[in-house]
Amino acid sequence: MDGIKTVMKRLLILSACSAGVLILLSYEFSHGRLSLRGLGIVLLIFAFGVGTAAVLITKKSGKGFTSPPGPSGTSIDAATRNQLLWRIRMAKVRIVIAAVVLVVGLIQIRDLPVLVLVVGLAVNLTITVNSALTVVRLRKILT
Repeated sequence: MDGIKTVMKRLLILSACSAGVLILLSYEFSHGRLSLRGLGIVLLIFAFGVGTAAVLITKKSGKGFTSPPGPSGTSIDAATRNQLLWRIRMAKVRIVIAAVVLVVGLIQIRDLPVLVLVVGLAVNLTITVNSALTVVRLRKILT
């Protein structure tokens, strides 16, 4: 359990720093020191960097994790079972939120370029599929 806390602390620090950088970028853009094209380029580079950092943090900190007991015949204790059930519920909530955001987003942004719509749709569907696979995988562990 200590490994999970370490990962969460590091990801929280990354999130806080990311929020600070985004606030700084929006301030610079609002004061005219950063053009729209420059903001787009910086945000793309920034998103790639944050994603890479999150993957590296997770891989480096997650080496000591043990996989939860599963259908291999080992029993699942009550605390692990409750944690897995909670993760299933959260994945279901993510699916519902992604579906609502997809519908609202498609209604709101009809006039945007096709590339923007495709990227938004791809991100939303990726989150939805990942959450659905999480539910399936965790249910398989519980049975």
